[in-house]
Amino acid sequence: MRFRDCMAGFALALILSTSAPAFAHEDHEAPAAAVSHPAGSSSAMPAMAGMAEGMDHAEVMGDAAPRTIPQRVVRWLGAMHPAAVHFPIALFIVAALLEIAALTLRRPVLTQGTRVIIALAAVSAVAAAALGWFAMGWPGQDDATHTAHRWLGTSIALLGMICWWAKEHWVRSPGRAREWLYIGVLTTTAAAVLVNGLLGGMLTHGMRHLMF
Repeated sequence: MRFRDCMAGFALALILSTSAPAFAHEDHEAPAAAVSHPAGSSSAMPAMAGMAEGMDHAEVMGDAAPRTIPQRVVRWLGAMHPAAVHFPIALFIVAALLEIAALTLRRPVLTQGTRVIIALAAVSAVAAAALGWFAMGWPGQDDATHTAHRWLGTSIALLGMICWWAKEHWVRSPGRAREWLYIGVLTTTAAAVLVNGLLGGMLTHGMRHLMF
């Protein structure tokens, strides 16, 4: 494909992506504008809407906004958790797929890069788990989903470090037992990452966000 065609396609995609939210917003607002209000309520409804839009999210949720510098730092670090978790999720899954492909196709060359991938995945998993504790705070009144997400994420950080150690142990002293130890820990870690990713999606987007 020529460079001019690539740029044209990129421009078209950019226009569609920026215009779609506007169309969706118009469709969403159209029925609301057509609804008729009882007499005497037309002035109250806009005032209530403006008041709701001006309210802080923390006030709506009933949480006190952080006032001290340490509280603001904790909230800011916790806000980094949703972005940080994407790194260990992707890295562990990629490493597991490469190891499975190498075993299935009998091509050890596919695992040459997994040593670095596992190291990065382990470090990023520890960082993501720490940020998750900043986001959720100390265990207290967590429901079942929050509790499972908290402790499974903490376990993934520990499993990631064990997986890194098993990989290094196998590379430096090759052996069948060390290989299967590493493969077993990596498989367990990748499965736990997938499950905890689903739990995180439930907490972020709701219980029905993956309904077909």
